[in-house]
Amino acid sequence: MKKIFLTLSLITIAFLTVNAQTTESVKQATWVIEQEADQPKVQTVKFYDDNLQLIYQETVNARLNISKKKVQKALNAILDSLISQQDFRQNKNVLAASFKLKH
Repeated sequence: MKKIFLTLSLITIAFLTVNAQTTESVKQATWVIEQEADQPKVQTVKFYDDNLQLIYQETVNARLNISKKKVQKALNAILDSLISQQDFRQNKNVLAASFKLKH
């Protein structure tokens, strides 16, 4: 009897503590880097807001290595600036200035 009670108690506790994923998709701003197969050193970086609307796009003549944490942090910082400051979007060379690239 003790074993059954202990087993039922553990199962009840397990069910009460389990958190399932919600079906709502979390929308958040993001950036995407695109490049053409025939021009690997020319990349287009696109920034999207929470509604997945394009808010800024820039083409650079350099290869951004997104596997580096420093590049990811810089792109995230630019994204935060683009979202928070509407006038920041009017600049045409945001990436070139941030990464000190020739445009």
